[in-house]
Amino acid sequence: MIELTLLGGGNEVGRSAILLEANKERFLFDYGIDVQTGGPPIRPEFPLTAMFISHAHIDHSGMLPELYKRGWKGNIYGTAATQGLCKLLLEDSVKVQKKKGQIPHYQPDHIKIMNSFWKNLDYNKTVRFRNSSVRFLDAGHIPGSASPLLEAGGKRILYTGDLKFSDTRLIKGTKIWKEDIDILIMESTYHYKNHPDRKSLEDDLKELIQNTVYNNGIVLLPSFAVGRTQELLSIVHDLGFPVFLDGMGIEAAEIILNYPKFLRDPKKLRKAFGKARKIMKSRDRKEVLNNPCIVISTAGMLSGGPIGYYIKRLYQREDCAMVLTGYQVEGTVGRRVMDTGRYVNEGLDVKLSMPFHFMDFSAHCGRDGLINLVKETNPEKVFVIHGDGTPKFAEELRGMGFDAHAPANGEKIRI
Repeated sequence: MIELTLLGGGNEVGRSAILLEANKERFLFDYGIDVQTGGPPIRPEFPLTAMFISHAHIDHSGMLPELYKRGWKGNIYGTAATQGLCKLLLEDSVKVQKKKGQIPHYQPDHIKIMNSFWKNLDYNKTVRFRNSSVRFLDAGHIPGSASPLLEAGGKRILYTGDLKFSDTRLIKGTKIWKEDIDILIMESTYHYKNHPDRKSLEDDLKELIQNTVYNNGIVLLPSFAVGRTQELLSIVHDLGFPVFLDGMGIEAAEIILNYPKFLRDPKKLRKAFGKARKIMKSRDRKEVLNNPCIVISTAGMLSGGPIGYYIKRLYQREDCAMVLTGYQVEGTVGRRVMDTGRYVNEGLDVKLSMPFHFMDFSAHCGRDGLINLVKETNPEKVFVIHGDGTPKFAEELRGMGFDAHAPANGEKIRI
């Protein structure tokens, strides 16, 4: 008998955490937090046999050290790139929680303990336990992202984590795996839409940047530290304009470059990163505004990070531009900009005169990719998580003949 308990990610984007129990072994897959509120998933009870992390983004990894704060002494498995990126993002998460006046879920010492129990697991490598085994498949989401495949109780259970099937400048998309899947636990972030063609999107971004810079403006590219910063850097490097990097994306790029096997073109990224000017001290930001250029800076949703410095000084300039390139969670500063055109943050509430745009550079697959995944793997059961409106998507899949369900947080299901 196998039991699935959804601890987080039910009818919501993020806070992913899935507990799978089979043959007296208990495995936890991801353990993230709510990006906007910092809210945790349901805490799993001990004992746990092992923990598997799909990738480093904080909505999948943000509570990992809490396990060790509570005294757990088990192993955590992830790729080498994920380990380096997790350490960076988790340490930043502690700082963010303190800055917001929250009591952190854990302390830096717990991150160190977690790292002492980390076991690297490469793609297509298997770790075996007494009654089961887990193999990592490439997820195509960010460098080092993986989809764990659990074999237990005579069933093959695939947890996708976050997925992308098409290539980006940074990494190659994964392919729909030729595996016999009995149970599919799948993300559904964009079950309601497809994404634009990546090449056309890159061309549109380059054209906007050229028009702005040639007219003596500055282009702001707010960006997620892990994945998006490095992808945008690879794209804009081709233009030959001055590029400034600011925020945590600098350190994330250094970590990612240590693991070239996870990259599509590591030489190009290394060249682009080497040529970009890194802002390492706050006083260096003043010179950035002196001439037309491109600024890539955290945070991607405008909540925190150095990007606020640039917006506050450029929001009245109609010759400049800002491009949001990623998902804007409800309640974030970036979402308010998109919905109202107002920048409201750190005591400032202003209408942007600076033109702003949204370009969908998502690192997730779209609706067609998700549906094709279900059709190609043809599992016995499908569990739809990590998305808004998951019950509706599950209903659509049932209409196609699949046994699909959108579990709620806290729901325990016997498989």
